[in-house]
Amino acid sequence: MNIYKKYTVFYVGILLLISSLMSTNFILADEFTNFKGVIINGSAVDKEQTYSIRLLAIQDTASDLIEIEKTETTKLFEFKNVLINTNLTYFLMVDYQGVPAVFFIDDIEDFNNIELIVYERSFLPESIEVMDYSIMIPHISPDSNIISVLGLISLNNISTSTFMADLSDPNLSGLNLLRFSLPEKFENLSVDSDLPPGNVMEIPTGFALSNPIPPGDHQILYSYSMPYNTKSIKYVIKLPFGAENFKLLAPGKTSFSKPDNLELNSTNVDGKVYEVLKASNIQKGESISLEVINIPVPGAVSKITFFIKQNVIAITVVSVSGFFLIVLILIALFKNYSNKLSSDQNLKKENNRLIDKIIELDEKYRNKKVEKEDYEILRSGLKDKIKGKI
Repeated sequence: MNIYKKYTVFYVGILLLISSLMSTNFILADEFTNFKGVIINGSAVDKEQTYSIRLLAIQDTASDLIEIEKTETTKLFEFKNVLINTNLTYFLMVDYQGVPAVFFIDDIEDFNNIELIVYERSFLPESIEVMDYSIMIPHISPDSNIISVLGLISLNNISTSTFMADLSDPNLSGLNLLRFSLPEKFENLSVDSDLPPGNVMEIPTGFALSNPIPPGDHQILYSYSMPYNTKSIKYVIKLPFGAENFKLLAPGKTSFSKPDNLELNSTNVDGKVYEVLKASNIQKGESISLEVINIPVPGAVSKITFFIKQNVIAITVVSVSGFFLIVLILIALFKNYSNKLSSDQNLKKENNRLIDKIIELDEKYRNKKVEKEDYEILRSGLKDKIKGKI
């Protein structure tokens, strides 16, 4: 999380407060509220459907779901005289064909005209298209012992159905799952996405996701690391869903072994030069094989420069003459450090609290004290809260 100047934080806080006060559904204290709306089948199915809808809540200091009310309907729904506790987070969940659709009330503008859109379930992945497949190897920091790699995949479900792999199918293959390739000996894999809850399955050649994919655009962000002494990184990137654009960025002066259909250019990102490999209109089922060779590592001069930059304040203070000037600098540094330390401590404390809740929830799930569906929804919500604070 970036630490802004105190005045910037002050004005942003004022704007957020004004925005909250102007919100239609801003709740100042516990009060009774009605929720009324309609469930819309976005897949435009004509036959009458029965939907199960629940009004649920979760308390910030607990990991258990609180079921306020439940009903079944073919279209219209209403929850009357619900006592809203400001210490709870409320959401509506429609369970249809085994795919939960979650709608937080904080995102609903009008409680009396709620529209919840659900979709039919599909086991066919033909409607999934990858728009952008990007890999970035950032410049290696002089004080780092690893090579960190970032990946961003933008995909689109162009149909009007939610794709979800049938995990009970004995013929389940890479085409049935969201499956992505990684180089051998990858470490510390981390995967996040804006998809509904699902599982990340780590495999020797990469990872796969069992998350449902509703219609529309979605993003998957992942990262992993390679040993610092890695001389080259070999990629065999399988693209069962194709890719409209493929791009790999590596630090300037990196060399490659690549196929002819990959174009090599260079670009400037945040003041640093990167080599760029790219290709367009890759067909479904194709793959890209390449090798990243001789990734530049910081030399002795870079390490010294890095050390000086990290300690420039201390060096400046020591070199400045004059008692009063030193006192003024020390006071300013102390104030800035105190403000930053306080902010960092608060953020760390909050994130640690959320992490403890996730650990507690995992323990309850292992002990079968919480249902799998509730567990996945709660864990996804807690992860989103942690991501929002970074």
